[in-house]
Amino acid sequence: MNTDLKPPRRFLPEVQSLRALAVALVVAYHLEPRLVPGGFVGVDVFFAISGFLITGHLLREVRTSGRINLPGFWAARVRRILPAAFVVIIAVVIATLLFLPSTLWKTVGTAALASAFSVENWVLAANAVDYLAADQAPTALQHFWSLGVEEQFYLFWPLLVLLAMWVGRRNWAAKKTERVGRRGLSGALPRTALAMVFGAIIIISLTYSMVLVGSGDPAAYFVTPARVWEMAAGGLLALCLAPAEPGLMPRTIKWFQTPGVRTAVAWAGLAAIAVAAFGYDAKTPFPGASAALPVLGALAVILAGETRGRLAPQKLLEHSAVQWLGNISYSLYLWHWPVLTFFLFFAEREPRALQSIGLLVLSLLLATASYRWVETPARNFAPLRSSSWRALGVGAVALSLVAAMSLAPGALAQREVVAQERAAATMLAAPPEGFGAASVPAGAPAYLQGMKQIVPVPAEAASDLPDLGECVQKPQSEVTRECTRGVKNGKFTIALVGDSHAAHWFRAVEATAEQHGWKVLTYLKNSCPFTATERTAEKNGSISCQQANKDTLQRIVSRGDVDAVVTSHWAGSAFAKGAAEGFAQYWGALEDAGIAVYPILDTPRPGLKTYARDCVVQHPEQLQSCGTPKSKAFEANDFTLPAAKLDPRVDVLDFSDQFCSNEFCPAVTGNVLVYRDKHHISDTYMRTLAPEFDQRLRAAMDKDHLESSR
Repeated sequence: MNTDLKPPRRFLPEVQSLRALAVALVVAYHLEPRLVPGGFVGVDVFFAISGFLITGHLLREVRTSGRINLPGFWAARVRRILPAAFVVIIAVVIATLLFLPSTLWKTVGTAALASAFSVENWVLAANAVDYLAADQAPTALQHFWSLGVEEQFYLFWPLLVLLAMWVGRRNWAAKKTERVGRRGLSGALPRTALAMVFGAIIIISLTYSMVLVGSGDPAAYFVTPARVWEMAAGGLLALCLAPAEPGLMPRTIKWFQTPGVRTAVAWAGLAAIAVAAFGYDAKTPFPGASAALPVLGALAVILAGETRGRLAPQKLLEHSAVQWLGNISYSLYLWHWPVLTFFLFFAEREPRALQSIGLLVLSLLLATASYRWVETPARNFAPLRSSSWRALGVGAVALSLVAAMSLAPGALAQREVVAQERAAATMLAAPPEGFGAASVPAGAPAYLQGMKQIVPVPAEAASDLPDLGECVQKPQSEVTRECTRGVKNGKFTIALVGDSHAAHWFRAVEATAEQHGWKVLTYLKNSCPFTATERTAEKNGSISCQQANKDTLQRIVSRGDVDAVVTSHWAGSAFAKGAAEGFAQYWGALEDAGIAVYPILDTPRPGLKTYARDCVVQHPEQLQSCGTPKSKAFEANDFTLPAAKLDPRVDVLDFSDQFCSNEFCPAVTGNVLVYRDKHHISDTYMRTLAPEFDQRLRAAMDKDHLESSR
């Protein structure tokens, strides 16, 4: 489909304006998401542009030379992409070592290494499906995920084009030789083969993306196979707009050549992007079919091309400010996110309006400097332009140096961790009096006897959790596994049931069971409170709880040997209507079966944007700043007490006084770090809480006349 008989333009201002629009949407979304709730679609606009430009470049090369110079193609990408990206990675690594706590060094180093090798999207995809990693704060290099998708596309796309060319030409040559001659054949495009390959990729990738999104898989946002269709769509448009082969009459669409139609298509494309940017939000299933709107919008603007007339958008698209923003769009994308993430870490809150403007100005200044002194000189550096292999060699050396530098934060952090772990091991071997929760009666001091070692070591706190392995099922699992712990032949059986906030009580339950010779059964599934009410997250398909909970209830009741159930849930969970009734329904069914139920009120969480483990390293002498007032420490939607009112037979256990003292909930109590992440209790602290847990649980059991619990 050739829509114009004019010679092809070398510069496309509408494409540059789309770059400006794309980066403006992304930056606005990150700085002020309430203003542009769907600004994340700017990335999809970038993908469509990249597919169009890269494919167009490859097709032009085929037409002029009859082949694709792969080293030359990849060398051009090295000159265009790597210099500015590597400067940002190095800057982030240095700033991390200078300004951020050592607890973050390893994570940033891993992100830097993944970004350098263009696989950050796969790292984020793995973390997205890992429940324990999903709550991690974003690093200053998280935005490199989209660069990873594009650079992976640049690796395999020319190979696919070559394959399609080879297959297509074998059939095309015999049919076209008589009409175009042998000389014209070398630069001809086998359009049917290319269209079939591009179309197949679009269909397969889009279908895969829709399936992942429909299943609630959070990795769908990051993985390349779910995104490549967006670039392939741009490639298909480039193929459709490619000039006709020599000797053949161009196929044109006459009605599309009229200015009014082009203008309407351009405005329709811009409107589609705007609808997505302002109509989508974090709840929109994405990418999947939803990504088609911004992608098609971007392609419509490109298809419209140069528009003229009183109502045409060309004057806006060609405005010098828009073109300037398009020029620096790559550098602006690279710099704005590190600027914002460092602000968020130190401010511990979202930026206010004036602060957002200041962050934008700083990002623009850094982007302008990067474009002028890094991007442009590197792209035009004569020694690298003159030799593809030299450019690739320099790129490989630079990659090696950046990769080596990316390892430094992890190595330095590990050195600190080793020293701290020695001190922690010494403390654990002979805990001081009042260690952990035992210091609560004395006012919960942070440090004991002048010792300032914190256990667990903050850098390793994320892994300070019960060693339950597959006994804690993933949110997407359709079943909840039954596991046996404690004394397997115990005469008294207690079951621990619920989500991850039930699981973090395991160490206290296990210690009590071992002391009294009980058997412990666990039915634990992350993100799945033990209730008959559906979580709102289950409606989007991101978790699977209801059937698993029904099966768990049936198994517990049908066993016939379970004497008591301990359960808890994260009070930050959102439910459909009747949340309290759902808990009471299951508790009542257990009580009806003669099983005593002991729900535990949810634990507090530190009132920080950052992790408590990072805060205590950054402020070892001002640990008060890492805690939070009791009035703000507990989630507002704990349905434990309302559910207990619906079934008074259950005995609610309240341990809030073991986490908060004098109306304040500290992050460190008796040299023990209370939280391993943003809302889970560290296993070490739970161990120190076990004696108090034992005492209160047995008191409740005595009240219920569970004699065999003695």
